[in-house]
Amino acid sequence: MIADIIIRKIKGHLNQEEEILFENWLSEKDENLLTFKRLQKLHELKVPIPDIEELDAQKAWQLLLDAQRKQRKGVVRFSSRTLLRYAAIFVGIFGCFLAYRSFKSEATVIEPIDPNSITLDLGNGNTQVLTREGTLQIVNSEGEVLGKKVDGLVDYSQSKSDDVDDSAPEYNTLRIPNGKTFKVVLSDGTLVHLNAGSSLKYPVQFQKDKNREVVLIGEGFFEVTKNESSPFIVTSGGVDVRVLGTKFNVTSYPEDKRQNTVLVEGSVRIYETGSTYDVENSTLLSPGYKAEWNPEEKNMQLEKVPTELYTGWINGKLMMKEMVFSNIVKRLQRHYNVNITSEYQELNSRVFTATFEKESIREVLETFKLETPFDYEIEGNHILIKRQPKTDKPMGKV
Repeated sequence: MIADIIIRKIKGHLNQEEEILFENWLSEKDENLLTFKRLQKLHELKVPIPDIEELDAQKAWQLLLDAQRKQRKGVVRFSSRTLLRYAAIFVGIFGCFLAYRSFKSEATVIEPIDPNSITLDLGNGNTQVLTREGTLQIVNSEGEVLGKKVDGLVDYSQSKSDDVDDSAPEYNTLRIPNGKTFKVVLSDGTLVHLNAGSSLKYPVQFQKDKNREVVLIGEGFFEVTKNESSPFIVTSGGVDVRVLGTKFNVTSYPEDKRQNTVLVEGSVRIYETGSTYDVENSTLLSPGYKAEWNPEEKNMQLEKVPTELYTGWINGKLMMKEMVFSNIVKRLQRHYNVNITSEYQELNSRVFTATFEKESIREVLETFKLETPFDYEIEGNHILIKRQPKTDKPMGKV
């Protein structure tokens, strides 16, 4: 099924549900994004795309190399007439030079992007690497300025959304790697904070008097600009969160089994993605409550919670309350951009409550060791957690 979706994505447009499946596939591993970019280039070169189920980034690269070689050979065989021999040789050499430059340019675009980079997928198929420092203009294929990047924020608020016609809107996708956060101001003035390991797909300009729809994978905090004629809808983790103007946090990482929505102020309605919206089949969420969606059982559970526990990450805090260590590991990996392997099963099932702000990953591990002693090894960005060797002396209470 994903193979068909990828092909349709390359050749045209997907519906909302297919877009979510496609974005989930992209987020599974860094190589998938690279594979997709290379498949796009194959399509542009009019090269038949093989069975994607058996295709990886390296095979896609080899197909591109073959295609470029064929193009260059075609240039060399420009002419075989004796009378134009020298002219043909010159044109052939010059053509090879241009083909080489073209190939080199293609290779520059499709070379692997550092997985630790913040990237912006543009509507023209190009990907732009962003840094937290400095200023940068965001432009489309026609050179029109869509927005600007200032330090750790991308701003589209100067886009003239009222002037957009009924044609299909152009979408951008902002991707945040582990260990980093970023912000985006959408064309309506809505501010979105994106947590580590997240992505947001949104139209460059919202269309007047139509739903303002975005797709989130990971975690985001939304401060939505009120517009009664254009509801704001976040699609994430199998549910749609529908609002007019409010502040709320959505968490839905691919590795998580459930989607959480926590409302800070205002009101939202939540319903299953793909279903027709109405008051009867949606759940109303009040401030200070969390809605947890179980996609397997297709049910919603409401719970009153301290909202800061779910929004503290905006201010750099890492907060856990009564969370098992196996789930804490997932958050540490995203927050610190590390890979953690825990061979200590008893520790994995232990429940902890903790708050961290500026501590290093080593300081965090030392804190957990105070309650449940364990050994760990750090090599580069990989951490191995093991049970401490048994000693003859009994261990006292902490």
